[in-house]
Amino acid sequence: MARTQNKLTALAIKKLKAHPQKSIKIGDGGNLYFRIDPNGSQYWIFNYTRPYTSKRNEMSLGTYPEMSLEEARKVRDEYKVLIQKGIDPAAQRLQHKHQRKHELDHTFQIIAGKWLEKRAIEKKEDSETIRRLNHDVLPYIANLTFDQLTLEVLEDRIFQPILSRRAYSVAKRLKSDLNQIFKFARKRKLITYNPIEDIELPSSPKKNHAAITEPRELASLVRAVWQYGEVHPRSLIATQIAIKLSLLIFQRPGEIRQLKRSNYERENRYLKFIASKTRQEHIVPLSRQAIELLESIMGIYPDNEYIFVGREGKGCISDNTMNKALERLGFAGKHTVHGSRATARTLLDEVLDQRVDHIEHQLAHKVKDPNGTAYNRTKFLESRREMMQKWADYLESFLEGRDDVSVVPQKDLSLS
Repeated sequence: MARTQNKLTALAIKKLKAHPQKSIKIGDGGNLYFRIDPNGSQYWIFNYTRPYTSKRNEMSLGTYPEMSLEEARKVRDEYKVLIQKGIDPAAQRLQHKHQRKHELDHTFQIIAGKWLEKRAIEKKEDSETIRRLNHDVLPYIANLTFDQLTLEVLEDRIFQPILSRRAYSVAKRLKSDLNQIFKFARKRKLITYNPIEDIELPSSPKKNHAAITEPRELASLVRAVWQYGEVHPRSLIATQIAIKLSLLIFQRPGEIRQLKRSNYERENRYLKFIASKTRQEHIVPLSRQAIELLESIMGIYPDNEYIFVGREGKGCISDNTMNKALERLGFAGKHTVHGSRATARTLLDEVLDQRVDHIEHQLAHKVKDPNGTAYNRTKFLESRREMMQKWADYLESFLEGRDDVSVVPQKDLSLS
């Protein structure tokens, strides 16, 4: 029997030259052809009869030499099997093309971006969410579609690396972020099952925030913090100012580093923002020293919404920046930014003899008065302003070498 397929050889195709005026088409058998045009273009063609319509159709399989003779034959044989099953290869290829486009339009990165766009319209604050996604998620699953994001993939690629570095709080926040994104995808009918709901995270080990509560140790801390820029001259100005301000106003670390220019009311001499724990509006009266620090940094990035701007002028400083600065100063395990709250809570009471309810209001804790009235953001505002100035003056006294903790310092020094 005469051979009807695989008539060509790789050498014969390589030697074939283009005709200056017409295309040359030679057959390999089984409806596979090699074509070379006058301009030198070379490609494979599959010529077949379409199922059901019985019309002839010509498909380009690929260019030569990108597609070899062996590869072209393999595709031809696959298409012939499809035709025997009543499937049109051209229709199937178009379907696959549409499917691929749908996948590219619905990768995790694309859908997460649409979710963030929606939240931006709703005026939601997502700078930290974006930072977590960029650092812990997108490098590993950005181009995967949601049907590829199984429970096992998410555990292996996302959560295990985070847990291995003991970043339990990051894992918890990220689970919440991803849960919202997957719910968004489900509403768009990209998934029917949300695997994030079945992610189980270990409870983070409970530990107290390291805090200095002895005046003489606090004196060493204050002096070290105010010398941070000299000891580490390449550090961000934002970091230098933020760690100073954290001691002066003793608010939660996230509230400090995410302060926006809009939170600073210069004419009223206070900061106003939503407390992260109580979700109530909170007012922080500012001492003279705190105002000087804020004024010293406000002009550095005038077009950025944040006060403590991160590297390259983008976003705010990261969640570990201030604690890393304290570690560089030698206070690892001794004091944290969050610990400054315990420092102020203890020494304002025991050394400066301030009213406990004033202190608790300043810490943005929920406080009830004798009548059972809950926290009022404006209550004791002037008294708290006096207390904050006393606290700033107390810290300032350490900069002139004074360790006498029983004396309330004078108010004519400068911390800037």
